[in-house]
Amino acid sequence: MQKERVFRKRYIFIVLVIVFFGCLIKVVLDFSPYEQTIIRKESIGEFNTLYVTEGSAGATTKNTYKYYLYPSVKTEKEFLADVRDYPSVLFTSDPNVKIQLKGRYLYFTVKGTIYSFTNQSDSVFIYLNSTPF
Repeated sequence: MQKERVFRKRYIFIVLVIVFFGCLIKVVLDFSPYEQTIIRKESIGEFNTLYVTEGSAGATTKNTYKYYLYPSVKTEKEFLADVRDYPSVLFTSDPNVKIQLKGRYLYFTVKGTIYSFTNQSDSVFIYLNSTPF
């Protein structure tokens, strides 16, 4: 009678190689050189908080600034966890955006490049005034 093993060494090796490549693919897909840090936090009414983040993709690129209206009931830690998937209200290259809040109206005054802007909000009306220089 021949001695047969239940598991052969090559099957274990194949499983380990598949797991290794799966982990490697996950790391590569999650890698992003774009880093964001919170530089300003301001309460907007009783339901929203305005977070301003400064983003950098490296030493050879200019910093960018994103403005988020995030629910006040959530913490800063939750915001940092959601920042990649949460849409920004304003995305610009201007580090000196002037912000004015008058009642339920939020005004942005921007001098510089605007990459994206949306005025969709449930509790705040958002207005943008921009100049190229």
